[in-house]
Amino acid sequence: MKTKNTEQSINSRRSFLKGAQAGVAIAVGGASSIATAKSCKTSDGDILGPFYRPNAKANINLVTTGAEGERLKLTGTILRPDCKSPVVGATIDFWQADHKGAYDIKTPDEKIAVENYQFRAVTQTDKDGNFTIETVIPGRYGIPPGLEGFEQYAGQTRPGHFHLTVTHPIYLPLTTQVYMTGDPFIAKDPWAKHSKNMVTLKRENGKTSGQFQVVLGNRPGQRT
Repeated sequence: MKTKNTEQSINSRRSFLKGAQAGVAIAVGGASSIATAKSCKTSDGDILGPFYRPNAKANINLVTTGAEGERLKLTGTILRPDCKSPVVGATIDFWQADHKGAYDIKTPDEKIAVENYQFRAVTQTDKDGNFTIETVIPGRYGIPPGLEGFEQYAGQTRPGHFHLTVTHPIYLPLTTQVYMTGDPFIAKDPWAKHSKNMVTLKRENGKTSGQFQVVLGNRPGQRT
């Protein structure tokens, strides 16, 4: 026979267990959210390289008349540190080598007029955080001997890549390179082998395209 005190004890125990189960559910949900947050990482930075030149013109079509090489429509999306929200109005300073792996300057010290720039452009992201560049697939090139700061890598072949610097008033600036998946020279490249900034090229109906994402870091002073 159950006494009144026994029933109260049983009811209290049931209430406690229900509360404990709810607590476990909340804790698991919280852990999942934390895990998701940790899986969201900002994009890797990379070397600026010796062939950068400032003051490129605003442009999205880098293919000049008579330019050789396989045409490529390259679309990038710039995201906030949450890895899902677009960054509107980010400025992208973009440059690359031509289809043979040659830049428009032969040495880092060479000076050329802005109107003679090739495969260099500045553009901005739209309301969805996207930008598009019409260009050609850049070729590989060997690091020349005597290149200041890169002497130890002389003769090494760099995989094809795109350079970009992304700036925005709120987020930390990012200088990086984007490599093309499947390039056999990535594995031995001192920089590419550590990078997760990759684009997979797709060839459909005689056209080549590629899409990639860049995640900017937090604002200065914020903790990640």
